[in-house]
Amino acid sequence: MAVSETSVSIALFLIVNLLFFSTVSSSDVMVCSESTSCPHPPKPKPVPVPPVSPPPHPGPVTCATDVLRLAVCKTLLNELKNGTAPAPLSTPCCSVLEPLVDMEAAICLCSAIKANILGVIFDWQTSFTMILGACGKE
Repeated sequence: MAVSETSVSIALFLIVNLLFFSTVSSSDVMVCSESTSCPHPPKPKPVPVPPVSPPPHPGPVTCATDVLRLAVCKTLLNELKNGTAPAPLSTPCCSVLEPLVDMEAAICLCSAIKANILGVIFDWQTSFTMILGACGKE
């Protein structure tokens, strides 16, 4: 019995198809179409962001220097009121206020006026402004 060339070609074709389909069917590849639903890959979990805590509430603002040292400003204040003030930046009062920032200097003067260290009873706003202006503070 002679095997024809056509039957050998068909047999070879069938063997190759069987190998191909068995390989494809054994793989873990899913073919999804519109009619079939495929499972979706899990979404990555978001990285948790640590909560931002508000900055601590600052305590009451206090004078950065000893308020009693501002007693030397009493002399400057009296000289400013009389119109006989020397070069203000060279006074002991201004040397006490010099290292302070404008806001700190204002807080220290307010504390000194509250404690009545400067002897200011009335018109404290004018006194406050005069001393700060004389020492180059705003």
